[in-house]
Amino acid sequence: MCGITGIVKKNILEENLYKQTLKKMTDSIIHRGPDDEGHEYFQNCFLGFRRLAIVDLSKDGHQPMYSNTKNECIVFNGEIYGYRDLKKDLSNYPFQSNTDTEVILSLYQKNGIELPKQLNGMFSFAIWDEDKQQLFCARDRFGEKPFYYAIGNNGEFIFASEIKSILATGLIDEELNDEAVFHFLRYMYVDSQQSIYKNIKILPPAHQLIYTDGKIEVSQYWNFPQEELQISENEAIEKFQQLVEKSVEKQLVADVKVGAFLSGGLDSGTLVALSSEHHQNLTTLGFQYEGDWDEMPDARTIAQKYNTDHKEVALQNADIPKTLVEVLKKLDEPLADTAILATYTICKEAAQNMTVVITGNAGDELFGGYKWYQQEKEILEKGGANASLLPLYKVGSTISEKLGLEKLRLYFLDHIFRSKFPDIVSYQKGKVHNNFTEEETLQLMKTRPNYEHQYNFPLDKNNLNTPMRMDLTNVIAGDYLVKDDRIAMMHSIELRTPFLDKDLVEFCSMLPAKYKVDEKQTKIILRKAFGEKLTQNILTKKKQGFGAPISQWLRIPEMEDITKNILKNFSSKIFIKLDFQAVQRQLNYNYKHWSLLVLGIWMEEHL
Repeated sequence: MCGITGIVKKNILEENLYKQTLKKMTDSIIHRGPDDEGHEYFQNCFLGFRRLAIVDLSKDGHQPMYSNTKNECIVFNGEIYGYRDLKKDLSNYPFQSNTDTEVILSLYQKNGIELPKQLNGMFSFAIWDEDKQQLFCARDRFGEKPFYYAIGNNGEFIFASEIKSILATGLIDEELNDEAVFHFLRYMYVDSQQSIYKNIKILPPAHQLIYTDGKIEVSQYWNFPQEELQISENEAIEKFQQLVEKSVEKQLVADVKVGAFLSGGLDSGTLVALSSEHHQNLTTLGFQYEGDWDEMPDARTIAQKYNTDHKEVALQNADIPKTLVEVLKKLDEPLADTAILATYTICKEAAQNMTVVITGNAGDELFGGYKWYQQEKEILEKGGANASLLPLYKVGSTISEKLGLEKLRLYFLDHIFRSKFPDIVSYQKGKVHNNFTEEETLQLMKTRPNYEHQYNFPLDKNNLNTPMRMDLTNVIAGDYLVKDDRIAMMHSIELRTPFLDKDLVEFCSMLPAKYKVDEKQTKIILRKAFGEKLTQNILTKKKQGFGAPISQWLRIPEMEDITKNILKNFSSKIFIKLDFQAVQRQLNYNYKHWSLLVLGIWMEEHL
């Protein structure tokens, strides 16, 4: 994995200051690529790079990389899976390396801006075309690799893998984006379609960008297939098995040591089972929570079954406050996902003896793993209730409860629920992943922004695949993949997500929802396809809830001190944006309290 940077400005070569600026940009992201550094200078464009060598460890993988004609030059962050197969169809190109980077250059020469459609993998890249005086940039379909950009104070087009690299130029005003703060409070992460800073933009997943003559053109190059497959369950299972196995095999390609995270669930267990077929004595890593949150007993059964070299890490209570501050100091944007602490700790351990790690991210969203999909299935079957009768339903619920009429009370509660959420899209938007309500958020903020994620596909209220697609393009891209990329890169390791293979995602998005979820079970197709590779306990246990023992963590004395010093201190930076009294009313040792603490710590460290 790597870090990319660049500046485009007319006659930039004549201003010596910009070479120093580019060096500051690459220095700021040395953690993304400690193995090598490169800079190239054109009359109107500078490109910078930091390298973490994964494939072709030789100097042939050095970037920025020129094409054979020297007209095109690329900086590329990511991995293209199956690039050797793509290379077979490019026999006319005189390859000088075994890298996927050079395959991208060759495909650009052949297909121009249609190039991203042919790539399967995680990537962000920028190609400077000297003849066209054009910068062509693209980002992978699901947002595994980041791409930020901004217009500098002198009209420069500036891009980088991380926000800190853009800020290192000193050419951007560091004004917070109120809409991003609003979204963070609502959902505990910054949306995947914007950044925390008003003057820094993010290229959304599945989009490409062309910068020419001072103009920015952004367009979408991929979307979900809209048709639904007409396929039997047996055919679906067979195809599903083939796609998962092929993806795992492709993503294990590396010239460095590969390991896998093992949580004790269906997804990671399946990937460890399949990875072990290609790697003997695979190293697996797990994070041990305390008490009921601990899934390591199940992880150990999989490790024993496949004879992995299993390691476990944990955080003592005394280390949690210190680790939280350490992570947020390094993160460019606030992120209140409680798994940031486990991810940071386990990545730190992984970095001791490996460079690539397989993860089970996105399985729940693709295979129907969440209980709310079952709830949404019920909404589909029952339909909505008359919203105008909501006051009557509430009165009926109250009276029936007082009279001890339980069946009647449940009847009214069901109608209250279905009048509030008459369809699966309203439920997904109004209930799932919510932290502060919209009303609470507006009470917290001194300004009154209102921001909502925009979906680039039809929101079919009659198809259970719709909320799965919504999760895949929203929380996955804005939270889980941000967490994985930034934290793994802090430790100079690469996380790979086999379930985000393009072909597998397209297949699952077209697969009838009945093969994924019913009223009794989630992840039906995964269980039927790979259940025999797992243990009975993993197959039958209830899904582990999200997060961590937040109430316990917030009561750790050192954490109480942070709450007091930041959230109960009127002069703290968080109160530049939030109302002091409104914040005090929300300090109840829950997720809302946690998210405010995360925002407060982040603002103290970054503003």
